[in-house]
Amino acid sequence: MTNGRQFVFTMTTGRSGTAYLTELLGANMPDVESHHEFLGWRDFGLNTPDVSHLALFNAEGNVEKVQTFWRHKHSVILNSRAHCYVETNHVLMKAGLVENIAPLTSAGHVHLVDLQRDMGATIRSFRARYDFFNKGDQWFWYLDETYPRNLCGFDKFSKYGHSGLCLWYITEIRLRAAFYARLVKTHPNITVHRVRLEDIARAEGALKLLADLGVSRPGGQLRMPPPQNVGSPALDMSAAEADLLNKLVAAAQFDADALADAAVREGLNFDPE
Repeated sequence: MTNGRQFVFTMTTGRSGTAYLTELLGANMPDVESHHEFLGWRDFGLNTPDVSHLALFNAEGNVEKVQTFWRHKHSVILNSRAHCYVETNHVLMKAGLVENIAPLTSAGHVHLVDLQRDMGATIRSFRARYDFFNKGDQWFWYLDETYPRNLCGFDKFSKYGHSGLCLWYITEIRLRAAFYARLVKTHPNITVHRVRLEDIARAEGALKLLADLGVSRPGGQLRMPPPQNVGSPALDMSAAEADLLNKLVAAAQFDADALADAAVREGLNFDPE
């Protein structure tokens, strides 16, 4: 393990393996406090961003109400006695995590895990659980395609219905993750790790991620958790919808890093300190 406290968060879509990642790190990192999401009714607005934090951040930016949330959130994290704090909640990045990260970088090293999953599998998971079928769901957990601070336009996705909306969201998140990685790459106390769920679900990939996080764990001592959040889907996909989805994903080729560089050149920036 590296010296100093360690803080691990994700930059990801959800339905991408965050629960699995929580279990993997919690089982293999020494002296760790590991959380997936805080979902108790007392947690929203205190330990988890509520709808107002998400809407304000994505419409107006890092305004005072958003900063107040993060001051409380980081004070709780810093009061943890564990050497390593892990929270894989995908909502955090969409509500100003990186913009407000300075208190944690002053106390230790922040690891941002850009966790990606096959786009088709992610969209099928969204559909199976009725995600993105109403605005309340988007405002509460994901992103609204009309937020003014989005990096990716929605027009070219709009005609493809639910699958197009989900594909837009995945694209937006990957662009944001690449954008943040571009902006923090010279920060001495922030490291971005781009990993795929399909890789860390295997021992070789899990060991590599742990090593990148400063944890030496011989293969014989690795604890691999079972898959998380699996079960029968609540909403199946017709053959025609599945065919359309496969075509959309096959056509959705983009260079997130190049697009993030372009966004920086156009003047989008912030100071994570």
